[in-house]
Amino acid sequence: MSGPQKALVEDTLYMQVFMLGTMGLLVMLPESVTKWDLDALDDKSLSERWKEHVKAGPVKDEDDMFINYIGHPVSGAWYYTMARNDGMDPFESFLYSTFISTFIWEYGYEAFAEIPSIQDLIATPVIGSLLGEYMYYLEGELDENKGKIWGYQGLGSFSYFLIDPIGNIADGLSGFFDLHVTMKFETYQPNYSKEQMKFNYMLNKPVGQYSRWDYGVIINLEF
Repeated sequence: MSGPQKALVEDTLYMQVFMLGTMGLLVMLPESVTKWDLDALDDKSLSERWKEHVKAGPVKDEDDMFINYIGHPVSGAWYYTMARNDGMDPFESFLYSTFISTFIWEYGYEAFAEIPSIQDLIATPVIGSLLGEYMYYLEGELDENKGKIWGYQGLGSFSYFLIDPIGNIADGLSGFFDLHVTMKFETYQPNYSKEQMKFNYMLNKPVGQYSRWDYGVIINLEF
């Protein structure tokens, strides 16, 4: 895994702290804002609600215009900008923003609370990536001005944070946890592979039953 991909994987792991914090904040907001029926959590387990919501979606939600067309695109822009700052090109950053907003957030964390939203699946990565590229341009302008706005370094530092808050949070967390990620892809051959035998056993397959090739990815996290 090369430098940019490695940095993005590590930042994505740190991003989960930000997303969990966001979920906690949303839970504390009134239902009139989030449209989440939190009382229903007492009726079914989180896993049951997640399965029901994923199967039922996506649907057109009833969130305010501000949330759907400003809040979510800004989130998409932050995903995009973090990817750009980790060395991804515009198209790769768009794909990354789409992946995070769709699978990690909409069909991940938020699906525990509500059915995935059609507006969010479109607005977050599409409008967010357009906004994110402009924010990345502004960041470049700020770099050329030596990180200052109207001659103030503090205002420039605050602007840097607003442009890429998730990346800045990830950088801060990396100073505490010093997380290192290694990733490798492996293919398991039939017949001689102990890993294959263990895998078949876990799936309750006959030990001697091998597919021609099995593919896997191993991610190691070192603190």
